Amino acid sequence: MNMPAPTPETMTAEQRRETWFHRELAGYFSADNIDYRQNWDYGPELLELLASRFRVIEMILGAEDVAPHLFAMLHGPDVEGETWREAFETYDPVLTPHWTGTKLIDNAGIYGLYGVLPAEVQFDARKPWVDTLAQQLDQFRQIANPEPQGVIARIINLALSRHAMDTGAGEVDLQSLALFGGVTEGRIRNILSSGDGGLEKVGQRVTAVSAALWLKGRKEFFASIWQQPDEAAPEAPNPDFSDEVVFVPVAADGSHFHPGLARGGKFMIGAKGEEVSYPSFNEALSALQKMATPRWRRPNEAGNWGIVSGRDWKRIERRQLMSM
Repeated sequence: MNMPAPTPETMTAEQRRETWFHRELAGYFSADNIDYRQNWDYGPELLELLASRFRVIEMILGAEDVAPHLFAMLHGPDVEGETWREAFETYDPVLTPHWTGTKLIDNAGIYGLYGVLPAEVQFDARKPWVDTLAQQLDQFRQIANPEPQGVIARIINLALSRHAMDTGAGEVDLQSLALFGGVTEGRIRNILSSGDGGLEKVGQRVTAVSAALWLKGRKEFFASIWQQPDEAAPEAPNPDFSDEVVFVPVAADGSHFHPGLARGGKFMIGAKGEEVSYPSFNEALSALQKMATPRWRRPNEAGNWGIVSGRDWKRIERRQLMSM
């Protein structure tokens, strides 16, 4: 199935839902870093959560006595075998979403990553549905206690972080913010350290309000659209600038100079053999703007740092620039 490119401003609610089920459950690639892959297949982890509970029940009540009852609990069209262990060898809850827990995680995925709700949720019932989803996910996390670094926890965190931004209350965890913005978590920590991105830190998280403002400058972010009817056409991005505009040099390959190019906390500016290091982005940019041919170091696709020359200049909002 040919899926549309995941461009936030052009995808309808239905296309976002299809992308979650047909693309993301097989793996997600960030637009900025093809090697930064997120696997959203939560099936094996969900089965292990259930299997661990079944094993406890067997130990307490006796494996032989409860075996037929545990197997009978596994409802679904593709359950095979004679025991729950045999069934788990072939059953995939992601492909056959008949369990309440599977539907819960799917709902969290399409809402958390794409800002849409299941098609069957009526428009006038969406707000209470979203609030209920957040409560159910928080309860699931507390009771089921999924692996903190696992897929299920990541999906739940995304949904709860989006809910915090949609309501304007609470915090967003750093991993979710990185996934929303299409950058690495390390980049988020660098932004927090520099204090240039406008993010307000609260412990190991950031405020939902500051996260929402920062994400407005990220083209990779799928802003929530569940508040509008599904048939509403996607809004084209506003071509006008609303924040302070900065001119940055652009290389022949289309890449431009930005705050993410610091190496060891410094920016290397100048031709080979004449390079000068600058401790801040503003100082480095100022030096580039004074050069007849601006030159700076940046990593190529293989991660090797080399010098590139500016061929043009690009206008970009400072808020968006500082989020890179």
